[in-house]
Amino acid sequence: MAPKSIVSPPEYAGSFKELFAVSLPLIISAGSHSLMNVADRVMLAGYSPTDINAGTTLDVIAAVTPAGMLLWTVACVPIGTILYANTFIAQFDGAGKKRQLVASFWQAVWLSIISGLLLILLLPMSGMLFTFAGHSETVVVQEVAYFNTLCGGSVLLLLSTALSCFFSGRQKTNVVMYVNIISVVINVVLDYALIYGHWGLPSLGITGAAVATLLALVCDVGMFSYLIWRESKRGEYPLASAWKLDRGLLIKYLRFGVPSGLHFFVDNSGFLVFLLIVGSLNRDAMAATNLAFSVNSLIFVPLLGFGTAVQTLVGHHIGAGLPAAASRTTWNAVRMSIVWTGTAAVLLVFFPEFSLLPFLTFANDASSIGTVLPVAAGLLKFVAVYSVFDALAVVFASALRGAGDTIFPMFITMFSSWFIMTLPAWLIVRSDTATIQQLWFTCTAHILLMGTAMLLRFLAGKWKLIQIT
Repeated sequence: MAPKSIVSPPEYAGSFKELFAVSLPLIISAGSHSLMNVADRVMLAGYSPTDINAGTTLDVIAAVTPAGMLLWTVACVPIGTILYANTFIAQFDGAGKKRQLVASFWQAVWLSIISGLLLILLLPMSGMLFTFAGHSETVVVQEVAYFNTLCGGSVLLLLSTALSCFFSGRQKTNVVMYVNIISVVINVVLDYALIYGHWGLPSLGITGAAVATLLALVCDVGMFSYLIWRESKRGEYPLASAWKLDRGLLIKYLRFGVPSGLHFFVDNSGFLVFLLIVGSLNRDAMAATNLAFSVNSLIFVPLLGFGTAVQTLVGHHIGAGLPAAASRTTWNAVRMSIVWTGTAAVLLVFFPEFSLLPFLTFANDASSIGTVLPVAAGLLKFVAVYSVFDALAVVFASALRGAGDTIFPMFITMFSSWFIMTLPAWLIVRSDTATIQQLWFTCTAHILLMGTAMLLRFLAGKWKLIQIT
C-alpha cells in the first residue's frame, strides 16, 4: 500500500503550493545548520590561541573547514543509510502498520549507535592525514583538535539523525524544524561561552566550538527522545514491542541506503581533497578559501533541504503513477532555486566585501583577518558564477534519485569531482606559479559540469521508465 499523500487534493500535485509546503520546514532546518556553521567560523575569527605552538587566528580559520569536511565525508555513508529509514517509516505509516514502523525506527537507532562507535576508530589517523596533505604543523594541531572532538561524539550526530526520521518519515517536518532551530540557538550561545571562556567556563578555542556542537546535539537527542516518548505514551506507537535488531531490515538499509550515502561520499571526498590541496599552497590561501566557502554554505546548505523535498515529492508522484506531476515539481523547484541563487550571485558580484564583514565582528586583530579578505572577496566571484549551476545539480540529482535513478548521479559526481576538480588542482599546485584563482577554476568547472550533466540526464527522460516498487 502506498504512503499517504503529502498533499491530499490531487489538483495540488506538482504545484508551487505543494512544493513550498513540503520544502519550507526542510529549508529552514538546513539553513539553521548553515548559520550554525558560519557562527562557528565568525566567532573563531576573533580567537587568538594563547599557546604559541597552537599558531595564530589564521591557523584556526584555516583549520576549521577541512576538519569539518573530513568529519562529514567519513560520516556521510552511515548518515545516508540511516536517512533511508524515512522511506520505510513513510511506507509503513501509509499502510497503517505501526509495529513495522516502530521496528524500522529502531533499526535506524541501532545502526546509528553501531556506526558512531566505529567512527571513533578513525581518531588516531586524523593527524597523519592532515600532515600528509602538507598543512603546516600549527594548522594540523587545530584540525586534529576540531576533528577528533567531533568524531569522538559522532554517535550523537547519527542518533539525532535516526530520531528525526521518526517525525520526517511521517511528514511531521515541523517538529524537526523546531528542534533544529532550538539546537542552533543553544550551539551559538555555547560557542560564545566555550570559545572565549565566558560565564566561568574555560576558553577552549576551536575545541570549544566542537564541544558546543556536541552539547547542542545532546539537546537534539534529548528533545527528540522526549517527543517520541510522549507519543508512545498515547499508545499509538508500541515502541517497546520491536526494539530488537532485525537482520532483514538492516540488510535493506544497507541495500538501499548505502548507494545514497556513497553519492554524498564521492562528492564530499572530492571537495575535501580539494581543500587539502588548497591548504598545501599556503595558509592564507586556505584561510581565504574557508571564508569564501563559509559564505557559500549560506547559499548551498538550504538547497540540500530543498533537494530532500524534491526527492520526496518526485518519488511520491512516480509511485502514484503521475510522472507529469513529478516533472512539474522538478521544474518549479528549478525556478525557485534559480531565484534564490541568482539573487545571491548578484549580491556576491557587486557587494562581496559586505558578505565578509561578519568575520570582523569578533576579530581582536582586524588587520590579520583583513590580509585575506580581498582574496576571499575575489573568490566569491567564483561562487556567484557556479551557484546557479549548483542549484541545477542539486534539484535535478534529487529528482533523479526520487525516481530511482541513483547510479548516474553517483558516477557522474565521481568522475567530475576527481577528474575535473581534484586531479587538475593537484597538477596545478605542483607548479611554482600556482595561484588560488587557478585552483578555484577547477572547482567552478566541476560544478558547471555537474549542473549541466544532471539537466541533460533529466531531459533524456529515462527516469520515467524506472520501476522501483
